[in-house]
Amino acid sequence: MDSYPSAPPPPPSPPREAGRRWWRPGVVVVAVVVLFAGVWFVRSFFGGGSPEKEPVRGDDRPPRATVTVSAAPEPAGPPVLVGKGLKEAKAVASAAGFDVVSHDASDQDARQWDADEWTVCFQTSAGQRDGGRPALDLGVVRVGAPCPAVDGEKPPWPKMPAVTGMPFARAGETLGPIGFRKVEPESAYSDVALPGVADPWKVCFQDPEPGKEIENPQYATVYLKLAPPDAACPERPYARLRPQPKP
Repeated sequence: MDSYPSAPPPPPSPPREAGRRWWRPGVVVVAVVVLFAGVWFVRSFFGGGSPEKEPVRGDDRPPRATVTVSAAPEPAGPPVLVGKGLKEAKAVASAAGFDVVSHDASDQDARQWDADEWTVCFQTSAGQRDGGRPALDLGVVRVGAPCPAVDGEKPPWPKMPAVTGMPFARAGETLGPIGFRKVEPESAYSDVALPGVADPWKVCFQDPEPGKEIENPQYATVYLKLAPPDAACPERPYARLRPQPKP
């Protein structure tokens, strides 16, 4: 029989605190998941929606600007085109937002093939054409022609003045305002040549005749037959100043 008694059993371990059980890793994960699920449900149910995501771009370029296309403004009012050449009038009207149609303002009803050859006498509104732009109707006459008193009437063409008996220089001044293309001097005598400067010679015959209406003088030529200052005018053009001696 042993002289020593057997060793007593070890004391029992103290119980774990109940308040620290929720710190276990599994409990923490479940709690976090429940919390995020609750937040998502509340935001979805009450209209919060999911947070906006930042757009992902492959580079650092700034986003494209939004271009707003606005309707073209309506023209404030038609420009004044009377007195302008047709070509210039079309450019001015187009820049102001207007289209242009044209017609012969005289009694000839000619077509305007070349806009450089016409001048605007009248303008009226022509409503709207294709594309919705307002249009202007221009009554035009040929360059150099007078405007008629009323659109569509005959222009008041000038009449040929009487220049017979005048020195050639003065006759040219009288004819200048009419706008003839050319004034052509000729000798009234077949046997007398014109000098280089015929200003002092006097006019014996003229063509056109005095009082004749001159249409489109810019295309017309006046012929004046002259005699020397010290000689009388012949009875008819191209007579001889010095009769030929009889054989």
